[in-house]
Amino acid sequence: MSFPSGSVSFRRFCIIGRHPAEIDQKVLEKLAEFALHIGEYGVPDEVEYGWCGGRHIFDEKFSFEHNVFADAVHFAMRLDTNRVPAEVKKAYEMMEVESAASQNPSGFASKRQKQDARDIVRRRLDEDLKSGRFRRSRLVPVLWDFTSQTLYSPASQSASENLAELFQRTFELKLEPLSAGTAALRHLEKGHRRDYEDARPTRFVTGPEGEGQRPDYPWTAKGPQPKDFLGNEFLLWLWFQTEAHGGTIATAEAGDVSVVIDRFIELDCAYGQSGKDSLRSDGPTRMPEARDALRSGKLPRRAGLIVESGGRQFELSFNCETLGCSGVKLPDVEEADDPRVLFEERIAMVRALSGAIDGLFHAFLKLRVSGSWEGQVGAIRRWIMREEKRAAVA
Repeated sequence: MSFPSGSVSFRRFCIIGRHPAEIDQKVLEKLAEFALHIGEYGVPDEVEYGWCGGRHIFDEKFSFEHNVFADAVHFAMRLDTNRVPAEVKKAYEMMEVESAASQNPSGFASKRQKQDARDIVRRRLDEDLKSGRFRRSRLVPVLWDFTSQTLYSPASQSASENLAELFQRTFELKLEPLSAGTAALRHLEKGHRRDYEDARPTRFVTGPEGEGQRPDYPWTAKGPQPKDFLGNEFLLWLWFQTEAHGGTIATAEAGDVSVVIDRFIELDCAYGQSGKDSLRSDGPTRMPEARDALRSGKLPRRAGLIVESGGRQFELSFNCETLGCSGVKLPDVEEADDPRVLFEERIAMVRALSGAIDGLFHAFLKLRVSGSWEGQVGAIRRWIMREEKRAAVA
């Protein structure tokens, strides 16, 4: 999934440091300097990575024509792995040992012959690795938005570590993954820093140990950003808004934004007691199991969303803890004279979707740190339990 065509997936990374004022030739030269070049000699490292032009894995060219679009730079990180499958290594060793054993009257290989076999196999594997026989290459797309000083990429957790290291080595700039916790801190740092630091998980239902027990969110408590539970509360709040108030929310950044939860919703027990639920349907939140999951202490972690903002409609899978979007279906571009115009329109849509999500999250945070939050929590609790009473009558 890449940015120029098809569906789009991304997480966002904030760029920390002295950001370049504009896209110039120096930026492209730096990318070229740290491009991945495959050596002709020596055994390669198990994992190798470097920049790539982005059009294919052998693209080492960086230019304004192919990489610069609408105040953004589009390129990729090439990530290569050089690993010999365990089955191959085992097969080589067995063949060498069997060959040595066949020369002995006993039919068994000696200890010295087994050691020699291992040495032969090691040399053979080194030659295979040098030849690139077991090299596997993939591209991790990157979109560097200069207007917001943000990097967009679908990099996985392990790949994002490589991406951050390579970006810092290239530009002396740090990448900070934008998650619910870090986004909340960035938004609340001025004026509400204490509210952020004092934020504790909200109790929406009675816990297994009684009303005084707060959820502990085991998936964020042990992670790098314990405040990411705000993302789970945010998605629950969106769910409540869609069913209780129609799903249209006023935001400061993107105006009115409409949200529908569609296709699926995944929930996990915030108390670490009742496991997970994955519900898939055209209207998953209308399923009885969805409300039952909430009553048992589960909270949403991922969901399919339809987001409408500024006359544009987006379909996506949303991870509320990382604020990551995957499988995003961007609106069709009706008029595009050439591929460049088409790509720049798609970049504008990615920015618009990010702005809509930020606007929704900021609207939630404004309420979360206000005196009205307790009243909202009470309404959410009644909303959860009201459906239980209706189910009992039915």
